[in-house]
Amino acid sequence: MPRFASIQVMRALAALAVLLFHLKLLPIGYAGVDIFFVISGFIMGSIGEREAPVDFIGRRLIRIVPLYWAVTFGMCLLSFVPGLFATFGFDAPSLIKSLLFIPYAQPNGEIWPLVVPGWTLNYEMLFYLVFCLALLAQRPLAVTLLLLGSLVLAGRVVSADNAIWRSWTDPLLLEFLAGLILSRLDWIRGGILGGSLLVLGLIGFCIAAYIGGDTGGWRPLALGLPALALVSGGLALERAAAWPKLRPLELVGDWSYSLYLLHGLALKAVEKPLGAHPWLAAPVGIVASIALAYVSYRFFEKPVARFLRDLFLYRRGHTVPEGIAGRKIGA
Repeated sequence: MPRFASIQVMRALAALAVLLFHLKLLPIGYAGVDIFFVISGFIMGSIGEREAPVDFIGRRLIRIVPLYWAVTFGMCLLSFVPGLFATFGFDAPSLIKSLLFIPYAQPNGEIWPLVVPGWTLNYEMLFYLVFCLALLAQRPLAVTLLLLGSLVLAGRVVSADNAIWRSWTDPLLLEFLAGLILSRLDWIRGGILGGSLLVLGLIGFCIAAYIGGDTGGWRPLALGLPALALVSGGLALERAAAWPKLRPLELVGDWSYSLYLLHGLALKAVEKPLGAHPWLAAPVGIVASIALAYVSYRFFEKPVARFLRDLFLYRRGHTVPEGIAGRKIGA
């Protein structure tokens, strides 16, 4: 699959939207999650179907797990510092469920892991698991559509006050399917079509923001469709060689996973010293979040993923990549 610059820019915009939402500067910013889900479906439909099931799930775990676990363990350790986290607490069951991407309800009823942004990773991992099963069946698109569609339908028929059932039957899963279908629509291209889709996506988000974002079970329509329009519009423009060069945003797109997981910590660090200067908190918080994301990506996420990916390929019997050539690897 070619590297789509528009996808990287959309990743950046999605992560920045979530950041601005938590700064209370963009009320509809939480819709960045919907953009991420559509992108995830598109990427899996574009490259995932060509991978062996073990390779597929291995690569996804290497991409997601190291940073998420590091942040989770880091927050647990920092919670022992008096006065640092007023509302954070954990026990063995919550830690294990968070690390294994098992949805569970907090005392306030919210289905959040210890690292709150990780709630979306519970959905991602379910999608990856279903897609892996579909690869085993050698029908990645059809079986994924069938299984996830059936789960969502079952959730509309059977109501249960259970965190796992509520998460694994959430209509939000349909946004992954939208991205999967998009990966098959190569005819979506052209300047006029791309521009129109981008405008429609922005209008859709504006409408959702106007009605207050109270979409209930209609979120895949109210926010998923605008997200699909934005991603489709970017792809249409890029396929027509009409997408502008936005290198800074592409770089932020590379750092988007770190930005998404770590921006809360950056904002927390800025909150106390700048509490008396709210007009400074937002710009400093944005800069601090992006800077922390870069450091995380450059010095943890990227090198750790590269090492684990090379080691995984070696264990799978592939040629030893240059990344681990010369290193002593145990049998």
